[in-house]
Amino acid sequence: IVGDGSQMATNYHVIGQVILEPEVFYISYVGKDGREGELELIGLDVAHDLALLRADEPIGEAIGMSTLPPRGAPIFAMGNPLDLGLSIAVGTNGGLLNQTDDSRILFSGSLNPGMSGGPTFNDQGEAIGINVATARNDISFIVPSRFLSDLIERAAGGFSDSGDLKREVARQVLAYETSYIEQLLANDWPDLDLRQFRLPGAISPTVRCWDNSAKLSAIARYKRYQIRCTNQNHVYLDEDNKFVGRLVYEYYWLESDELNAIQFYNLYQNLNKDQIESKVDRDIVSNFNCETWFIEVSGQEMKSNLCRREYVEYEGMSDVLFTAALTGHKNKGFFITLTMTGVDYTSTLPLIQKFLEHSEWLP
Repeated sequence: IVGDGSQMATNYHVIGQVILEPEVFYISYVGKDGREGELELIGLDVAHDLALLRADEPIGEAIGMSTLPPRGAPIFAMGNPLDLGLSIAVGTNGGLLNQTDDSRILFSGSLNPGMSGGPTFNDQGEAIGINVATARNDISFIVPSRFLSDLIERAAGGFSDSGDLKREVARQVLAYETSYIEQLLANDWPDLDLRQFRLPGAISPTVRCWDNSAKLSAIARYKRYQIRCTNQNHVYLDEDNKFVGRLVYEYYWLESDELNAIQFYNLYQNLNKDQIESKVDRDIVSNFNCETWFIEVSGQEMKSNLCRREYVEYEGMSDVLFTAALTGHKNKGFFITLTMTGVDYTSTLPLIQKFLEHSEWLP
């Protein structure tokens, strides 16, 4: 309970079904004294997985909020795990995670289903965050309370219909992702080398890269080198789409002195992706629309594909897949695959351009 005592905060993912199917779902509360009532959705912060609700009358005393205590300080997450009753999980503050653009606190305690949206307290009983997710093994995540304070200040009235809600969700996701891409473009990108290419490395603190190269065997007829980079700050959208805001880029290098030209070409073609990994029903997103060009990158000819599919329920949101494959070499192959989900299509084009301009052929 927050604000003036008639408001309640929770996670967006807890009440997201109301936005998808308002004719089926509604939101209500049950007080500790047995009182029941309906709640109106008056505010959303989709990027930080928060929702603000309002009752027709005060429903209790609002919880006070505070800033994050020092790293290592004890903090206490309250919730109703697995619907077994109100309980408190004790852990320590692991600090803000720059992998999630400082929008998550690392909590060394056990959050379980049913605890989402509950408060996390400091040792003075003040809420320093809101429970949001767990990775098990006493690794959990909290949304800092400052985002909830901002949401309470912004919230004015409710939403007139379900169309307004979906438009607001799309607007917030696109604003967040566009800002994220602008930050990526403003960063100085480190390099990494993969055989004869120098390429963008981890282009943001939110991105992690690792070597996925195949283990080389003494009898292998070809060598495959692979580096995969992904971001960590994903945004929950709904039950069907789950998370958007994924940025994944992969580099593949193939070479062989054993395969003939046809064998090498078939292998090269089979490894080159033309679909996004996540499977989404056609009533949720459109089919991919793709265009193909031959382009020059650092003096090398590459065949590129740019593909886009749109979200049916969320206007302006798209998934984008870009690939570029090296041509003109009989026993060498290289391609880059770049995937972005839940983004404004036009905002991704400068990012793709910078990837290509930042790629250098090494003689």
